[in-house]
Amino acid sequence: MNLQDEIKLCLDAHIAVINVVSNEEIRVLQEIRELTQHRSWPAYEGLYTWDIVDQFICLKQSQIPFDDKREATPDTLLRILRDYKGGATFILKDFHQIWEARRSVVRGLRNLAANLPECTPRKNIIITTPEYCLPLELKADIPVIELAKPNLVEMDIILERSIGATGALRQIKTALRAKLVEAALGLTSTQARRVFQKAVVRGTDGLDENCIDLINEEKRAIIRESGALELYPYVEPMERVGGLDVLKEWLERRCMAFTDAAKEYGLEVPKGIALIGIPGTGKSLCAKMTAGLWKMPLLRLDMGAVFGGLLGASEKNIREAIQIAEVIAPCVLWVDEIEKAFAGSGGDGGTARRVLATFLTWMQEKQAPVFVFATANDTEKLPPELLRKGRFDELFFLDLPTPIEREQILIVHLRRKGITMVQQRFDLAAVVQATESFVGAELEAIVNDALFPAFMDGQREIETFDLLRAADEIVPLARSRREHIERLRQIVIKGEARNASQDLRSK
Repeated sequence: MNLQDEIKLCLDAHIAVINVVSNEEIRVLQEIRELTQHRSWPAYEGLYTWDIVDQFICLKQSQIPFDDKREATPDTLLRILRDYKGGATFILKDFHQIWEARRSVVRGLRNLAANLPECTPRKNIIITTPEYCLPLELKADIPVIELAKPNLVEMDIILERSIGATGALRQIKTALRAKLVEAALGLTSTQARRVFQKAVVRGTDGLDENCIDLINEEKRAIIRESGALELYPYVEPMERVGGLDVLKEWLERRCMAFTDAAKEYGLEVPKGIALIGIPGTGKSLCAKMTAGLWKMPLLRLDMGAVFGGLLGASEKNIREAIQIAEVIAPCVLWVDEIEKAFAGSGGDGGTARRVLATFLTWMQEKQAPVFVFATANDTEKLPPELLRKGRFDELFFLDLPTPIEREQILIVHLRRKGITMVQQRFDLAAVVQATESFVGAELEAIVNDALFPAFMDGQREIETFDLLRAADEIVPLARSRREHIERLRQIVIKGEARNASQDLRSK
């Protein structure tokens, strides 16, 4: 439901005190004003706002006059509202600053939450706060409604209100307008309004395709500042990833699963996958490849940022990140090294356990097409409920690259350096043999290291011996983590995960 529907439902259910959480105060006031103008709203009820600076402001007069010129202090405000004999809704701005300083106000709100539903005519109190901060005593008495980010329809209205008067929208095609609206999803109405206005000002020839890039640049910066999420500006094509044929085939089969045709056919929208493997095997690269293959935005969830900040902020951060992902959907939500966030959840006062519960519940029940792409270097410390069937569609294990895959990876990185005719110029079989147990990151390092002596030697073209010498100077991580790798392989052998490259059980 939207904000108006949720407020109306609470008031019809005789819940007289509500907390609306949003940092978009102007939008909240606008939504409530529109609600009170609806024909289902009692005509005798007034609408007033109050804050510590401007005091009472009348937005809609009550049938029984209310003295909105009367000065109210934090200590007298609730008594004034209690004693008023008319019907009205009072919006209290930044009231959390008062209950934090005066604990008696908490008691007063509890009394009003219990007594106001019996009043005739009815009186309602809507408290606006920028974040969830209800005191413990009020959590059972006051429901919390969080204002969601604007959806497509609302964002189009914001676009019209922001720059419609400039005439710029009359000069563009419907398809471009839809792209502008879609590009701004995930922003608040205030942020979107500012971004649209910048696009008009910075555009050289009015609104064009370049304005979408401007919006995306602003959007990446805004989402990054919000804390836990980062919008990746680029993704990787499939040809930039060597090997992993089983994983690639799985992803290709689901390439069209988010379309309307797939929904009409009866296909379930993919929920997500988890990739497990030692560092350097390409897990992060696969997240970028998935977004590129499916032509979706890629959001990276920084679990370190989720757990940063004040007490109670972690739960707020994960809810806000989930909300942004659902607004931007369809998208790929990349949770990197998930074991670092949830391993041993419970030793931090229960914060990690509560965040985990929120995340798992959302994964199980989410309706929005958000594909969760989780990566982990180890599974031993992960809560078993995280990896059970139903959360993820599939678990993949990224093993050490096979000889064929090592050759493919070498070719990819050599071509990225602008080197052509790779198979003809290099003895790749010799390099592959010299790089047994090397992961993708180490193979990339070989190519990079081989360029230095060639550059210093008159900027000549690199040769096979440059690659072999670079390989000889690297000690692969797998040699020191052999036992760890064998332990990870057991999840494939036991049938708990699939090998992203091949079926180990067939060996």
